[in-house]
Amino acid sequence: MKIRYALLPAVLTIALVLPVFGQHNHVDTTKVDMKKHDMSSMMAKPTVDATVEGLHMKVWLMTQKECKEMMQGKTGQMMMHGKKEGGMGQVEMMGMKDTSVGMGRDMKVMKLESMGKSEDMHAMKLDSIGMRKDMKVMKHESREMNKAMMDSMMAGTHHLRLDVTDAASGKEVAKASAMVLIMSPSKKSSSVDLKPMMSHFGGALTLDEKGEYQFTVSVNVGGVSKTTQFQYAVK
Repeated sequence: MKIRYALLPAVLTIALVLPVFGQHNHVDTTKVDMKKHDMSSMMAKPTVDATVEGLHMKVWLMTQKECKEMMQGKTGQMMMHGKKEGGMGQVEMMGMKDTSVGMGRDMKVMKLESMGKSEDMHAMKLDSIGMRKDMKVMKHESREMNKAMMDSMMAGTHHLRLDVTDAASGKEVAKASAMVLIMSPSKKSSSVDLKPMMSHFGGALTLDEKGEYQFTVSVNVGGVSKTTQFQYAVK
């Protein structure tokens, strides 16, 4: 009898939570697609727009100042976009409120059925506290990693962004890596590994000489390297 009462709350909780998770996954996917569309539409004309052996490459090379201004502009436009969708968010919240009424009734039933099982509930509470502590640690570590990545992206004098898609389907290319070779006006060569971001590659560059630079962007897919070249003048 004790086992039956102990399992009943867990079964009811899973039955209630699964539909909510399914709904959240659907919403999150839509938001990601919208975000990618917004990001691409906010970008200026690319420095390079080329199709190389089945790959469509778009390269943006800008100063760090231009990159910061662009990011600030994106943030403002995305916030305004969110305000325009406030009505839809309100409807969703109303639907969630109605659902929560039914969930509240079920929770009352669970509470009545689990009375007298204080030891089990205490153990569950302790587990929940431990999970919350772990989540806080993970959130803090993630925040530190994001800050370190942003600091590295904003280092140097310039920022390079690379978008790579399949030329036929327009979809992102999986398991790809990218780098850029740089030849300075004084013929000094260097290379920078471009880091994979949410939907593109990015890297910070230091262009401390005035004059014309030669760039070779390489994308490696399945052990095959595909490149595009362009020139950029620092005044």
